[in-house]
Amino acid sequence: MNDILEKPRKIYVTRKIEFNAAHRLFNPELSDDDNLRIYGKCSGEHGHGHNYLLEITLSGTIDRRTGYLFDLKELKTILEEEIVARFDHRHLNFDVRELDGNVPTTEILAVTVWDILESRLRTIDNKEVFLHEVIIHETGKNSVRYLGE
Repeated sequence: MNDILEKPRKIYVTRKIEFNAAHRLFNPELSDDDNLRIYGKCSGEHGHGHNYLLEITLSGTIDRRTGYLFDLKELKTILEEEIVARFDHRHLNFDVRELDGNVPTTEILAVTVWDILESRLRTIDNKEVFLHEVIIHETGKNSVRYLGE
């Protein structure tokens, strides 16, 4: 038999999920005019919503016993518990304590998602799995990519 895993193989696994959330891009330390100039219509008083697409990529070596880097069913469960339950159908300015005191831009959201997932992954038994990348698509044309740097 050919032992494909004779040497460690670094691999990347990605899971996608969707969630819907509202936010208002507004910095209370700035004037209304400055907020309008910086954030445009996104600074509107009542906010607006997005159908976010989140891509999470893990990296590491393939487990010789299972042939997996990480069980995608388990990753789906983690994403549902940590991300969907926390962000879906929420107003990011008011309903998500991890975003308190921040303008909830997609950049801030990506860093927050990273921190949440990195913390959860540290509790997993497999020490060979690492969070590699978080991509959040705010629209079909706009996305943010964060690598934990």
